[in-house]
Amino acid sequence: MKASRPFILAAIAVCIGWTPLGANAQTKPADAEAGRNLALRACTGCHVVAPDQPFKPIYAGPPYPPNFKDIANRSNLTAAALQHHLETLPAVPQNSRMPNQVLSGQELHNVVAFILSLRDKAKPSDR
Repeated sequence: MKASRPFILAAIAVCIGWTPLGANAQTKPADAEAGRNLALRACTGCHVVAPDQPFKPIYAGPPYPPNFKDIANRSNLTAAALQHHLETLPAVPQNSRMPNQVLSGQELHNVVAFILSLRDKAKPSDR
C-alpha cells in the first residue's frame, strides 16, 4: 500500500490546482482541443486519454480505468450523461482511487467535447 502513497499525494496536488476561477463566468462554446490539453495534463495518470499521449498511465488498475476512446464509444453515452458524471466526481467510490477533479463549467464542456470527438465515425452501412 505504501507504493500508492506518492500517487495519492500527486492526485491531491492536481485536484487543488484545478479549482475554478470564477463560478459565475459565462460558458463559451466547447473547445475539444482545450479539453484534450486539460485531459492530457490531469487524466493520464490513470487513463489512456489519447493514443499519442506521452506516457502510459501510472495507475493501471485494478479497478481498470477505461480509455477515453472506449468511454466515447459506449452506446448509451450522451453529452449530458458524461457532463453529469464529471460534475459528480466527488461521489467517486472510495475503492476506485480516482482523484476528485474540480473543473470549471468551461473545462467540463471542453473535456466532454474532446471525449465525444473520439467516437468512431459511423460507416455508411451503419446509417
